[in-house]
Amino acid sequence: MNKEIIEKIEDQDVLGIAASAASSFTSVLSKDEIDTCILIAVWKALKKYDSKVGCKFTTYLYKGVALECLNQQKNNSSRTKRILHKNIPDPVDHNLRVDMLDLIRHCDEPELIYDRYYKNMTIKELAQERGLCGEAVRMKIKKTLKKLKEQLI
Repeated sequence: MNKEIIEKIEDQDVLGIAASAASSFTSVLSKDEIDTCILIAVWKALKKYDSKVGCKFTTYLYKGVALECLNQQKNNSSRTKRILHKNIPDPVDHNLRVDMLDLIRHCDEPELIYDRYYKNMTIKELAQERGLCGEAVRMKIKKTLKKLKEQLI
């Protein structure tokens, strides 16, 4: 199997097909990642290709390289979103949240802003809790946010 992989990798036609399939990923994947995708696709194509199906090896390889590059791109994007441990908060978000809570404490109606944006309460829920109409709550939130914005600027 190793000799077959080496032969296919050294074949300029195969490399051209593989490079063509990977060309649309050059802006999102590094050269090493693309080379790895090509190697994996060649290995899988040699392992799984069946000439009885009716498609050429190069077509099978082209689709394989494109799929490997897509998988690599998906892995890269999910890796950035992944949290290492659920019990350790992201330090950037945590610090920002503490700063915002400090600012909220100095505004006219801190409980209103806290309930709306940290407890995710709806305007209707806030209005019912405070015995006001929804429009009054909305206007208070708007006024308080305007003051907070001025403090931040």
